[in-house]
Amino acid sequence: MNREPAVKKVLYWCDQCNVPLIGRTCSCKARAREIELLQPHDVRPALAADTALIRRLLSDRFGDVPLPRVVLLNKTGGADRADLVIVHGDRLGWLTFDPIARKFSLDIAPEALPYILPYATRGIVDLDAEPAVRAHKGRIGGKRFALATGVPDGTVIVAYKNRFGTGVVKDGQVRVKELVSVAPRTRPDPGWDEVIEKNRYHLKNLERNAVRTIKKHMNDRPCANVSFSGGKDSTAVLHLARKAGVEKAFFIDTGIELPETVEFAASQDVEIIRKGGDFFQAVEKAGPPGKDHRWCCKLLKLHPLKIYLADTGPCVTIQGNRWYESWNRADLDETSQNPANPLQLNVSPIRNWRALEVFLYLWWQEVPMNPLYEKGLERIGCYLCPAALESEYEGLREMHPDLTDRWDEFLVRWAEKNGLPDAYHQWGLWRWRALPPKMREVCRERGIAVNEDFTLKEAPVKKEARAAIMKSMDTHEPAPPAEIESVADGIRKDFPILGDIIYLDNAATSFSPEPVVEAAVEFEHRYRANVGRGVHRLTRIATQRYWHAHEKVARFVGGEAGVTVFTKNATDAINMVAQGLSWKPGDRVVTTILEHHSNLLPWRALAKQGVALDVVGIDADYALDLAALEETLAGGGVRLVAVTHASNVLGVTTPVPEIARLCREHGALLLVDGAQSLPHMPVNVAELGCDFLCFAGHKMFGPMGTGVLWMREALIEPPVLGGGMVTSVTAEGHVAAEGYQRYEAGTPNVGGGIALGVAVDYLSAIGMERIHQHEERLTARLIAGLSGIDGVTVYAAPRPGARIGVVSFTIDGVHPQEAAQMLDEDADILVRSGHHCCQPLMEHLNLPEGTVRASMAAFTTEQEIDLLVAAVDEISRGR
Repeated sequence: MNREPAVKKVLYWCDQCNVPLIGRTCSCKARAREIELLQPHDVRPALAADTALIRRLLSDRFGDVPLPRVVLLNKTGGADRADLVIVHGDRLGWLTFDPIARKFSLDIAPEALPYILPYATRGIVDLDAEPAVRAHKGRIGGKRFALATGVPDGTVIVAYKNRFGTGVVKDGQVRVKELVSVAPRTRPDPGWDEVIEKNRYHLKNLERNAVRTIKKHMNDRPCANVSFSGGKDSTAVLHLARKAGVEKAFFIDTGIELPETVEFAASQDVEIIRKGGDFFQAVEKAGPPGKDHRWCCKLLKLHPLKIYLADTGPCVTIQGNRWYESWNRADLDETSQNPANPLQLNVSPIRNWRALEVFLYLWWQEVPMNPLYEKGLERIGCYLCPAALESEYEGLREMHPDLTDRWDEFLVRWAEKNGLPDAYHQWGLWRWRALPPKMREVCRERGIAVNEDFTLKEAPVKKEARAAIMKSMDTHEPAPPAEIESVADGIRKDFPILGDIIYLDNAATSFSPEPVVEAAVEFEHRYRANVGRGVHRLTRIATQRYWHAHEKVARFVGGEAGVTVFTKNATDAINMVAQGLSWKPGDRVVTTILEHHSNLLPWRALAKQGVALDVVGIDADYALDLAALEETLAGGGVRLVAVTHASNVLGVTTPVPEIARLCREHGALLLVDGAQSLPHMPVNVAELGCDFLCFAGHKMFGPMGTGVLWMREALIEPPVLGGGMVTSVTAEGHVAAEGYQRYEAGTPNVGGGIALGVAVDYLSAIGMERIHQHEERLTARLIAGLSGIDGVTVYAAPRPGARIGVVSFTIDGVHPQEAAQMLDEDADILVRSGHHCCQPLMEHLNLPEGTVRASMAAFTTEQEIDLLVAAVDEISRGR
């Protein structure tokens, strides 16, 4: 059985002073009258924009009707904004906003007639003059009558036989409510200063109790702070906390705050935590957030807060949550453990205050407030928050069209893309994933189809809308990104998949930016054809671009003088060398303990041909043992050295130029596995001095199923024979083609190869040295952060100049797979766990369960690294 929330359901009013009270007695000693409030029982002052709106609606309907200085609004339920307007302690009427018609209306109450009737010059329907009423026998109240004279739709005052009431006109008919005798009434017109004075005693008690609550709990944790949002509640709490001795406060800038709020926060001497994610990137993937699907809070608020708290440590946070804000908060306790951030104990010292108390307290204390309240906003937060009202958003369209235009454009595009009706964005239906009963009723009345799960039904997308959504694609290659100032910030827009996740598994697979995806799609849509086997226009385009992609990749690694072959992946490239060299018994291959299985198993398989395999170890800093390598080479018979350029487990790089020198001195060929180095650092085969370089496209922003084998010269025999790799075939034999065609028998991955060429263009436009420096900074930040956590062991090269953005670690008492799963489920961080296809290395490091591995890319940000550190810290503490 649910406990009834301890909310105050009545408002007190002193009729003698004509002021609202927050306690039972007025300072004039008069006993207050109780006024029943409507759920959720929250009442607030009508501020400048509110009173101007009410005055305008009264004037439009009834003429120049005066409005007292003290007007209250009692929030009620409705399709959008619905406020009971209270003046002189009586109901004036209901102020509502129609999200379909996009306009406000004021439906006056019978209690308002004594204040309106003496001034009304229009909007009065005289029923004595209406034929339909004269012909009616019996009671008038509650009946509907046709009007002989044209009266605009809306609320009216009805007059009948010296009695008055209210009615609603619609479609030429008036529905009459109750008729009563009305005597004009005048009341004193105090201002808010007098209201404050009459409530001073009660305000002092509220302040005293709130400060006492803060002092009671501010030392429950090592430090205390205030969560400041820029709204009235957090403003009051900040003032109260500082009276209690808590000075530290923070404000999370989500990146979609209104500029007035950010400026106000800055003026309050609070620490501003910059945005933790890109909302507009995330929304392209996740879709609009809803009141029942607030994914944005985790991305934009909880993630930055987690990082902040990781640095702050366990703390007491004073917050402005109140019972009256939502039903979920109606039983909020004095203190509560933050479930999303266990470091934080939340204290709610004004949880039993209504908005009226908050405003009166701030005015009493002369505390500055966010100027947006006077402009008509009730809820201060992200300007496109789904919890806001359409009425507020309509006002924002006038205040900040630069902000709302962008959101409106997205909503229209999203609706068209998903076949949703115009009502989705026009009426604000995007604010719910599953529509609540009030909005389902609105849809039913207006013929908008709703699914059984209360989501909107999709409709066929109009041809013109679809044309507007789909990008027009000419037969030209997509342009690489322009030169950018900040590596990650400048390119993240090209990776919509990042949206609401933190991706740190790039050593396994990176993502492809939009230009690469567009190149692959363009191939399929515009010139899909095989290469080198035709003269029609499509095959000529495909052949030229496929050849050009080889040239781009060769140039990317400084290998224009060699042979650049497209393969399925790096593994395929390594196997081509293993199968293409002519081996003889007694040959030796040397590799290292650092290798991926792909650079180990193909060499082990050569044992069937009598080829021996030697594995060179590493030192305590994970660096390759060059002395052992030289000693092995000196033993003679080494045909090939196969070494990784960068470890996919430890991130350590190998001194390839030095290894190449040793290979030349001992007559050995050198194969370099560049799968982990090509995406992260400049690579030039001339500087490396290698004979073979193998790498994969899917780790360097390219498509899946693409890879490269670069050879100093055509040193191997083609391992696969067939069409496309020959210039002629006779009854006796064949003549192999020259260049890369010799090694690409059959139909290649043409679209993938062309897209790989665009990927290297993209990386080149950013600059590989810039990417390397960016990732080097992030790697140092991550290693330092993880190394400072008790129970965490980091496995990474200690020397910054000898590593890439790959960091492995373990957490005491937590299996790597469990840690990776927790990071995904609790923090949206995607990492790799296990042996990483390097089991011999794991055995050498005595890590039978493997490690957790975080690996970066050019799009990785400092904030993501900080969040990983914070999340690992939580796991290590056993939370």
